[in-house]
Amino acid sequence: MKFIGLVLKGARRSKRRTLLTVMSVAIAVFLFASLRAVLDGFNAATEASSSTRIVTLRSTSLFFSMPTSHAEGIKSTPGVQDLTWANWFGGVYKDPQYFFAQFAIEPDSYLRMYPEIELTPEDRKAFLDDRTGCIVGDGLAKRYGFKVGDKITLQVGIPIYGTRDFDFNVRGLYKSGGAAVDNQSMFFHWKYADERSIQPGQVGWFVAQISNPDQATQVATAIDEKFANSPNETKTDTEKQFQATFVSMFGNLNLLLGSIALAVVITTLFVAGNTMAMSVRERTTEIAVMRTLGFPSSTIFLLVAGEGLMMAIVGGIIGVSLARLIVTPDLMQAGAFIPVFGVNNANAVMALLLSAGIGIFAGLIPATMASRLKIVDALRRVA
Repeated sequence: MKFIGLVLKGARRSKRRTLLTVMSVAIAVFLFASLRAVLDGFNAATEASSSTRIVTLRSTSLFFSMPTSHAEGIKSTPGVQDLTWANWFGGVYKDPQYFFAQFAIEPDSYLRMYPEIELTPEDRKAFLDDRTGCIVGDGLAKRYGFKVGDKITLQVGIPIYGTRDFDFNVRGLYKSGGAAVDNQSMFFHWKYADERSIQPGQVGWFVAQISNPDQATQVATAIDEKFANSPNETKTDTEKQFQATFVSMFGNLNLLLGSIALAVVITTLFVAGNTMAMSVRERTTEIAVMRTLGFPSSTIFLLVAGEGLMMAIVGGIIGVSLARLIVTPDLMQAGAFIPVFGVNNANAVMALLLSAGIGIFAGLIPATMASRLKIVDALRRVA
């Protein structure tokens, strides 16, 4: 602690260079924490998926529908306790830039099977009683200012639903009781969309409630076998696999975002290391005098390494603070199966440890060079 003054003095020797080094570390830490928050947001829904829900899709793609007649076949499968279904609507609110997810659902069974959609009894009843009613997440309501009683008009985004606009009455604001359901979506009655569909009686996906999670694979196989070799073959997975498939549509995010973070960190490490090496070269005179006065090589090492560590930690604190300020649930709203993003405490701690690691590795070689510098060689360079 008694040498902190010398560390601060060394950092102030070139204020501009120190500031740039601190900011480079801050940017690296900010990007790392933000990218980790994005990955956590994508993975949260997968990890929070229910082990008792399985999802049936068309075997070709999520974008192809199935007839409602599949419902009886799925529900009669041994091990299936309950069944619901939904369609992706893809409507446009005012302008395409105002995107949020809308789902046409079978309301009674869907709310029964997804207790994560938390509604007051009054809002639940009002929604179920109104054929043109809808419920919106509290995050979505905050984003667009929706209130109970408002009317929402959506332009048709998928041609199968005709050409006329759809008008909805906001009957409730739901809260998300788990990461399996986001609070940025809108749900409305499936029949309202189906009755105006060019091809009625079509379902995007079925969700079945099973009695025993250990039998999920057997039940899924039994469902798919019922529709094998039919015009509408199916593919049934656990909800966790379904969520993972949806996320995979965006590509290998772990590899992509991880590679970006690694590249930024390595670049910052070289920048910080070069800065510390330049600082040591400029302070050859000081190091020679300090060694002449009796400072041991270990102290010289700690002074130089401490300077690099201090700059990196200060940059890390700035970077984490910016990430916590900018990457918040209010600003980073994804919706559509993906919970909101936010930098949690674990990511903040990891980012700070990363900044400390950058400081240690960046200062290691310059500190070693400074501690091994011989007095005679240092004085010769000065001369």
